[in-house]
Amino acid sequence: MTYAEKLLKAAGYTTQRQEFPFLYTRTLEEKLVLRDGSTPGVVVSGYSPSTPQGGLTARPVALDGDAERRQGCRAAAYAGVPAAGRIALVDAGGCSMDDKQRVAAEAGASAVLVANTGPGELHTWLADPAAARIPVGGVTRQTGRRLADEARAGHTVQVTLRSLTERRTTENLIAVSPGGDPGHTVVSGAHLDSVPEGPGINDNGVAAAVLLESALAAAGDHGGPGDNRLVFGFWGAEEFGLLGSQHYVDSLTPEERRRTALYLNLEMIGGSNYGLFTLDSDAVDPGTGQRPAPGSQEIERRLTEAFAAQGRTSRPASADGRSDYVAFRGAGIPTGGLYGGSFETKTAEQAALWGGSADRPYDPCYHLTCDRTAQYSREGAALHGQAFQTVLTHYARHRLGEGSAGGDR
Repeated sequence: MTYAEKLLKAAGYTTQRQEFPFLYTRTLEEKLVLRDGSTPGVVVSGYSPSTPQGGLTARPVALDGDAERRQGCRAAAYAGVPAAGRIALVDAGGCSMDDKQRVAAEAGASAVLVANTGPGELHTWLADPAAARIPVGGVTRQTGRRLADEARAGHTVQVTLRSLTERRTTENLIAVSPGGDPGHTVVSGAHLDSVPEGPGINDNGVAAAVLLESALAAAGDHGGPGDNRLVFGFWGAEEFGLLGSQHYVDSLTPEERRRTALYLNLEMIGGSNYGLFTLDSDAVDPGTGQRPAPGSQEIERRLTEAFAAQGRTSRPASADGRSDYVAFRGAGIPTGGLYGGSFETKTAEQAALWGGSADRPYDPCYHLTCDRTAQYSREGAALHGQAFQTVLTHYARHRLGEGSAGGDR
């Protein structure tokens, strides 16, 4: 942060460190052992209560029936289910992880495991840690099926989900351009923190570096008549619940929110098996029900066109509520962003489109110790970086609806 702050000040930006408290959490141990001794992966949810030392051994119980019941969001889902003292197995979706663990706890379960319904592992956190009563973790769809088989066979499994949680303080770094119309402020951001387990080069150092380079490039050619004000946010505590960006939005006055014309987000843009994704401007956030504000479609279209200008084809990424655009979208601010993928599996069609390996994660080092400089893709970072800078340059000088891209669909 100090390095970025020094360069931004030298380029003429006014910088501010926004300090805020947060609840820090760090995984101590996560392990799942099935009856045959195999150990498929399990991911402890952020802020989850811990299992006892040595883990919890119990029979899993799977919720059967339609999709809504399998999600375990209401007490009725457990009607007739012998959940007391067992490990509840539910599907992702339908409600928050807080709701899933609360309902499972009320049914008497000792822990709850949530099976992903999409590709890869399920990485989540609890929004209200103080109310959490039982350990909660995520598993892949395939592991969920194996656990359901164990439940039907009456076997016991062992799950260990242990974490450290404590109060800490961290900061956002905010840089504001010296010129430009404050009545039309363009905010761009990337989170500067990483998970305790990983060095954080792709998640999210590459994106933060692109954001810094773009800010420095803009400084030398900005501030003329009609230009918009630029704000660059290097967010803290993203990995602990998108807290830094939410703190920034919460700190804005109603007038400052009204003056914020749009937000551009950068997240994990250099995975070694990268994809070229733009934030889907038509998608409803499955957790919050948030709909993109008018103007978001235009931003997505410009990002798509910026990739096309490089001879590349992008694809929309679902708004899954896992990055810093959430706070801005919740405030009704038009939002767009770029994403290179993380634990999700690249399809054969995507491998044919972008290169890389099908049936492998976009970032095989997601949240792992191998997330280092040797593992990121310079090509992926450059493609995303060029698309981002093209669109940022446009919106530094134009308002939404101006130019060849036109208004929303």
